[in-house]
Amino acid sequence: MIFDVCIVGAGPSGAVCAWYLAKAGKKVLVLEKRKFPRDKICGDAVCLNAQNHMAKMGVLQELEAEKKGNWSQLGGLVAPSGRGFIADSVFYSGKRLVIAVKRKDLDEKMAMAAKRAGADLREHHTFNGATLDKSRGVWTIQVSAEGTNTSFEAKTLVAADGAHSHVIQTLGISVPPPDGICSRAYIKAGTHNFQADGVAFYTTDLMPGYCALFKEADGDVNFCTYIIPGGKAKNEDLREIHEKLLREHPLISKAVGPKAEVAKMQGAPLRLGANVKSYYDHMLVIGDAAGHIDPLTGEGIHTAMDAGWLAAEELISALDANDLSEKRLKRYESRWMKAFGWDFKASAVMAKFYTRFPIFVEASARVMQKKGGQILFEWGKMMTGVEPKIGFLRPSMFMPVLIEAARIAFDKSLAADVLYVVNGQKQTWKGDSASPRAAA
Repeated sequence: MIFDVCIVGAGPSGAVCAWYLAKAGKKVLVLEKRKFPRDKICGDAVCLNAQNHMAKMGVLQELEAEKKGNWSQLGGLVAPSGRGFIADSVFYSGKRLVIAVKRKDLDEKMAMAAKRAGADLREHHTFNGATLDKSRGVWTIQVSAEGTNTSFEAKTLVAADGAHSHVIQTLGISVPPPDGICSRAYIKAGTHNFQADGVAFYTTDLMPGYCALFKEADGDVNFCTYIIPGGKAKNEDLREIHEKLLREHPLISKAVGPKAEVAKMQGAPLRLGANVKSYYDHMLVIGDAAGHIDPLTGEGIHTAMDAGWLAAEELISALDANDLSEKRLKRYESRWMKAFGWDFKASAVMAKFYTRFPIFVEASARVMQKKGGQILFEWGKMMTGVEPKIGFLRPSMFMPVLIEAARIAFDKSLAADVLYVVNGQKQTWKGDSASPRAAA
């Protein structure tokens, strides 16, 4: 049997690609080297664009029914000085941008949805190599499965196997190494003091990277740290920074608390900014393997899913036209560039800008304190890819931040606390508690 498409990697990008292909009646083989459920190091924050694919696949509904997702309603950010804003975005906007889902749950649900749609999912199948017979237009894919070597044939090969893509390495394609890194450690439910759903913390040492606390559906808290190139922090500093923040950051340490049961830190590479060619003869590259991770936020789940969907659409068209040439498949890269690639370029510029001028993060927090949760919601939409980051230059967004940056620069007495707003009531957030305060 000759498959239309062989996808290596059954994570979000591979599963989404397989689901759309199978729904269109294409013969799809999905190779996954591990068996589900399996873990993936991640911040676990799943943004709105990803939720749209999940809903179509029935995954979002399953996760909600099984109570495996926590909607991040009460959240915000804290700037390097300790100035910040936390609010209930649903109270102000009526919408929910982010749901926290552990990747062992998310990835299994996504893969099984693709399987139900008709994809041939093979777990415990490790990709060993592939050769393209150009005269036949068919790949022969070598695979090992529980000690036995076998092979499959497919018209198209899709690399969806992560930042250190074994497919790319095996085929001898030259790409730069992953340039960022992230950490994750779960804090056991009932042992921490974290009250919100999701808070991002920016520090002088980490910027343009950041760290965050995200509450999971089971009450665990995910503490993650993102090192993004351009700042003081280097990839090799990850463990030291991660552990120091847990111990010494005045708000994080209180939110975690003295009795917290913190799992061992784990790390994962980040290939940022889509710096890998993503199309070849009879082959596409999607998700982390293609660097589909935002260079400002380190977020890549929704862009990976979008890339999987766009890849599927272009493959359906190319298969129907019997043209899987590099020239034809280049349309895929043009489409993801339009969808999120140009926004990545804006993210890279913003990362450099925030690193050089951190006062604008401080000013953003103060604008939120003054204008309320609607501004936080608008900021969140751009940071999560719902709207392009060029929106930060809108006069209604940029001018208030510029004015507050000037005030902070010239008035060092301005309070640098975290305003915590629930149901319109203003309090000061202390990390492990919120206390009443006068309105700012």
